[in-house]
Amino acid sequence: MNVIAVSGCKDSGKSTLCRVLISALSELGFSVGYIKRTQEFAASPPDTDSGAANELGVSSLLWGSGGSLRHETLCRNAGEIDVRDLAGRYFPNADVVILEGGKDLQLPKIWVMKENESFPERAGVFAVYDRRGRGDGSLVYGAGDIDRLVSVIADMTRRCDLPARVYIDGHELPMKDFVASFLAGGVRGMLETLKNPSGRSVSGEIRLYLKAVDDKK
Repeated sequence: MNVIAVSGCKDSGKSTLCRVLISALSELGFSVGYIKRTQEFAASPPDTDSGAANELGVSSLLWGSGGSLRHETLCRNAGEIDVRDLAGRYFPNADVVILEGGKDLQLPKIWVMKENESFPERAGVFAVYDRRGRGDGSLVYGAGDIDRLVSVIADMTRRCDLPARVYIDGHELPMKDFVASFLAGGVRGMLETLKNPSGRSVSGEIRLYLKAVDDKK
């Protein structure tokens, strides 16, 4: 999975660029996830149903009209959250996850320039987007360079593509391509020998959940 931050100062145009990138990458056939980093308290207040559930340590899902869903989890150790854990937990099937914000996180970044802003000196910046200026054919991308920027992200994402992904407690396990291929082939081969009540082929996407092992037993 490829996780990319779209960072910059307030009102620089991060949200607009995120929408453009999500749309363009989706049109290319990529599965895209989106995370917005905010300083606001994101969970419902304790006096609401979902807020009360969160206070009890239970994750809640709000199911609204129009097919809308919102998942809430109250994490007591919020400072220890790793954005890759969030991406793996909530977007395990995504090819690429766009994070809006996260300028101080250790992630590959697209920096969105504000007017008259000096060139950013931030770790991880592989592209600078300046909608008012012109691209330099390399690091800086102007308003007319969106296709080139999307192409760079697509290439980065394809290099992360594997036939199998394994997440342990939300952390994606790094694997070489031949290991992922061996794992995928082995699981599909074993499932071929089982009775499949749905009648669906095991050539499609498969999710496998393993419960934690109790070492005390």
